[in-house]
Amino acid sequence: MTPDSDNPAVSRSDSVRGLAQRHSEKLRFLFVGGWNTVFATGVLWLLDSFIPYDAHSLVQKEAVLVLSWVISVTQNFFTFKLLVFRTEGNWLKEYARMYVTYAATFVVQSLIVLALSTWLGWSLFWSSIPTLVLVTITSYFGHKYFTFRNAGSTADEGSAP
Repeated sequence: MTPDSDNPAVSRSDSVRGLAQRHSEKLRFLFVGGWNTVFATGVLWLLDSFIPYDAHSLVQKEAVLVLSWVISVTQNFFTFKLLVFRTEGNWLKEYARMYVTYAATFVVQSLIVLALSTWLGWSLFWSSIPTLVLVTITSYFGHKYFTFRNAGSTADEGSAP
């Protein structure tokens, strides 16, 4: 026994540290994902604000969403690869997988955004906010088990999501 073992503050600190170490990938994902969300939301706001489009044209609205998506997915790829999952090599393969992972959520997210913007008259920016939780949860599992899964991954092995 160490002199600090009877100190509840030290053992609580050790418990928090251990918990953070066991879930470091998930914590990195949430932190980096938070940044990616701010970035993507900012890109959409900029495009929505400065690219003129007909508010009644679903094709023009979708074009703005696709451009925003491509810019954001590319930025997400670098932050997730380098800061969260920390994989080595496989740049093009993982970049392509990133698009596959996001494709399904993009379709669902786009339908929701277009519906909200049409039915409620909201801008694309405001219509995208309610979809953030769906995209966050599905993208974590997609990236962990598909985009960045490879033998060289240093992701938290054996830890359940």
